[in-house]
Amino acid sequence: MTRYLLDIRQMGPVRHQIHALCARLEEKFPIRDKQVVPHITLAGPFSTDDEERLVRDFTRICEDQAGTPKYEVGGYGFFDASRVVFVSILPDETLRQFRAELAEALCSYCTLRAYDLVPADEFRFHSTLAMKLDWLTFQRIKWYFRDQEPVLHRPHPVRATLLRDSRVLCEYDFARRRMLTGAQARSRATFMRDRDSLRLWGDEPGT
Repeated sequence: MTRYLLDIRQMGPVRHQIHALCARLEEKFPIRDKQVVPHITLAGPFSTDDEERLVRDFTRICEDQAGTPKYEVGGYGFFDASRVVFVSILPDETLRQFRAELAEALCSYCTLRAYDLVPADEFRFHSTLAMKLDWLTFQRIKWYFRDQEPVLHRPHPVRATLLRDSRVLCEYDFARRRMLTGAQARSRATFMRDRDSLRLWGDEPGT
């Protein structure tokens, strides 16, 4: 069955810091399920029989946003029930409503989880570092993070991504107000534009 995911890919220094944290955890602890792509989940994974409608709704909701969704990075957090370790994400109101609008539009024909349908002000935005941990490893990692420096965040351009089986189906670039195909999102030209954008936002080239 085809699996879809809506997320925000993290860019620049935040992406590199999260990658480094994941690598450090993998060195120190027995982690089976590795989280290798720094991102913020908006909805999913889910399935649907109507991909055309999914792309159409995703495009419409992105284009209808009056402002650009933004976020900051907080400290570290834990989902005790599912034994997940994450970096806390602090969304602005635009991002909160954007996620809620996506869930409302998709719930009638996509297999969204109950967690995807919680009210806008209750959804816990996060960037996963490790998941599906055994109890002992989870407790050891919680103790380990008591002394870790927080992720340092600088604002940067935001793109919302629709993935199909872990590959980019399309991606909305809020800075340029346009939808990119999967090929465009992965192209060298887009990489170069991202690099230039990050430089303008105060990040080092190539980050």
